[in-house]
Amino acid sequence: MAELKSKQYDFIVVGSGPSGSTLTSTLSHSLPSASILLLEAGTAHSSQLVFDRYSAFLDLGAKEGWNWGYKTVPQTEVEGMEVDYSRGKGLGGTSLINFLLWNHGPRDDWNHIAHLTSSPSFSWTNVSSAFSSIENLHPPTYLDSRAKYVAPNPGRHGACGPVHVEYADEWEKHIEPLMKGAEEFGWKINPDLNSGDPIGVGLGPATAKEGRRVTAKTAYLDRLSGDGKVEIRTGWKVARVLVEGGRAVGVESIDGERVYAKKEVVLSAGGLDSPKILLLSGIGPKAQLESLGIDVVQDLPGVGQNLQDHCHFPITAVLKPGFRTPNSIPPGSDALAAARTQFAEDGSGPMSYVNGSYILGFLQEPSIFDTDEFKSLDIETQKHLKQPTVPTWELGSGLPLLAPPPPGPPREYMVSVGVLMNPQSRGTVTLKSLDPRDDALFDPKLMTHPYDRLVLITSAKRILEFMASTSIAETIEAPLNVPESDSEEDVLAFVRKNLRSTWHMSGTCKMGTSDDSLAVVDSNFAVRGVEGLRVVDLSVLPVLVNAHPVGAAYLLGEMAGKVIGRKYEC
Repeated sequence: MAELKSKQYDFIVVGSGPSGSTLTSTLSHSLPSASILLLEAGTAHSSQLVFDRYSAFLDLGAKEGWNWGYKTVPQTEVEGMEVDYSRGKGLGGTSLINFLLWNHGPRDDWNHIAHLTSSPSFSWTNVSSAFSSIENLHPPTYLDSRAKYVAPNPGRHGACGPVHVEYADEWEKHIEPLMKGAEEFGWKINPDLNSGDPIGVGLGPATAKEGRRVTAKTAYLDRLSGDGKVEIRTGWKVARVLVEGGRAVGVESIDGERVYAKKEVVLSAGGLDSPKILLLSGIGPKAQLESLGIDVVQDLPGVGQNLQDHCHFPITAVLKPGFRTPNSIPPGSDALAAARTQFAEDGSGPMSYVNGSYILGFLQEPSIFDTDEFKSLDIETQKHLKQPTVPTWELGSGLPLLAPPPPGPPREYMVSVGVLMNPQSRGTVTLKSLDPRDDALFDPKLMTHPYDRLVLITSAKRILEFMASTSIAETIEAPLNVPESDSEEDVLAFVRKNLRSTWHMSGTCKMGTSDDSLAVVDSNFAVRGVEGLRVVDLSVLPVLVNAHPVGAAYLLGEMAGKVIGRKYEC
């Protein structure tokens, strides 16, 4: 067994996704003399392809070496399917392959998290300030009718942060009819979805610069000083944390190599792998650990519990000729190769605006508040879900196909998705075996809660009604993938057949107060009962923010970096 005690580091960070990369960068600036080792199980990809946003839709599941390719255990409410649980593999983590959507989330969500954790750091006032330091918004300069639909307030947003955020310069032809259709349907237009009040319909901002994908690597790791204080190792998969005398002193790889930390070990391996590493380290529910023959280092019942995820379903229509969409470039075609060449040369062409050319809607359904499913929720949850900035579900519309096109001549398609917000189903991450090479068992228990089923049925019906509105109907030639009827039975059957994860796994190492039996970390991200060990990623969120959470992942990294920096700066 290789041991590198002669080469110790002040800090070891496990995982280079948005949280781990931001944490590493923040620490290196606040503690310039500290030595930091950043460990990444994947590789440092150099291919330009990862930066084009078109590939995020078409090649997500096919990127060998870019995706861990996880699957859930069979989901009982989703026809026994093993649902795709994609996770990015390489420097940058899932920011390499995500859908680039940049959301701050609802102010009421963040204030709720501040309440649950007894930490004012998570209040909207503090969170919005932190987002301003993270983002670099490039506001659109529309001089035509599009200006009414997108108008972020510069005073609410950052202009100097490392994460570039932009809107599409060019819109696909069906986007403006979608916006008009939303107005006709009675949904309000929200020109700034990141104001703290996301309710309404607007254009989705993307983490991109001049059409090129921005990742945690390009935003944070590429700007490290290069003075040797930060060492990055790729292809180094952590098996467990080394704990001696109740203190984390290092980590061990799946090959048995060990590296040591003089001050702290920080897990930023994400909502699926951070709990796995803790469990393999003897930190977790005592009964589960003992059943596998793992020595119990710290009995923490909440490790691997409280798994939450946003799930969604697609509804697809065939568009009339003349309504160009991202699907105008067939996968594997000469046209796609030419478009990629053009994009690589000067950043122009279809790939420069594909991902920013669809709409998002964060929508409330007050009618749900009168249902038995809602009234069965605990009073605190009911109160939160009724807050003015908290959506019931999310609409994504104008998307390209999320799967290979059907056989036949090339056609134009439009996909609308309904995304469950405020999921009430709670899942688990448990160990399959003692072998760290084995994936853990991921069971999100999708749609097992009656409230979740109700919201998904309701959102599917709303999308069908929306697609029948005047401006939208004029663009649609025929439905392609829709429920057989609008009856609850047929809609539920459709949702079950088409349900997918949105890959927002979180909550499995939840943050909480000392009287919360399932809390794994405190408000300073410190693991309860183990000195020198923290978890910093989406797994610490006690409830999943009603947003695409890559922004929250960057935010957590910055917050934790400042917490750790303050502890050691003297």
